[in-house]
Amino acid sequence: MTAGRLAESDHSPLLRTDFTDDEAWRSLLDEVGDDWLTVMEDAGHRGLSVPALLALVPDDSRYPVLVVADDVTFSSAERSLLLVDLREEPGRAFRAGPDAFRSAIGNLAIQNQSFDDYVRCLDDSGVYRISDRQRQALAELQALSHPSTDMPQARVLASGASRASLGRPSRPARPAQPRKPSAPPET
Repeated sequence: MTAGRLAESDHSPLLRTDFTDDEAWRSLLDEVGDDWLTVMEDAGHRGLSVPALLALVPDDSRYPVLVVADDVTFSSAERSLLLVDLREEPGRAFRAGPDAFRSAIGNLAIQNQSFDDYVRCLDDSGVYRISDRQRQALAELQALSHPSTDMPQARVLASGASRASLGRPSRPARPAQPRKPSAPPET
């Protein structure tokens, strides 16, 4: 079976090239979510190399990288994904851990960082991983975007107050004062 061109998408495609373990694939999908991704599961992609995958990318593609779940992804406990550059040097690739690749894809999509930025941050095994500090910052951002209803901050934000008003006592609004007419200029 041969694969046709990839469908155009606003998000980077997650391509499955290893079909040996359906349960591991479903588990990976649960773990990585679908932020910044369009899942493309096509048996025609089975075992395709990076150059063969590049040949499937539509001309003038909007996505910055291909994300590939290959045999290496499923043969390691970490399940690192292969990110393939489509903008700067098409075909260049690096691996990213499941907790790190979303950050990389998002930043590449909005051109906040370049592929080179990530290549320079690879660890000794050639994998991009986020630091504990980054992991903590991401957790804090997620908590803000999905606040718990039992926290005072969440109740305040849910009631429509702005972040700037948090921790400040509320003041009643003052009624508008009529403007006094300005005096005519002296001549």
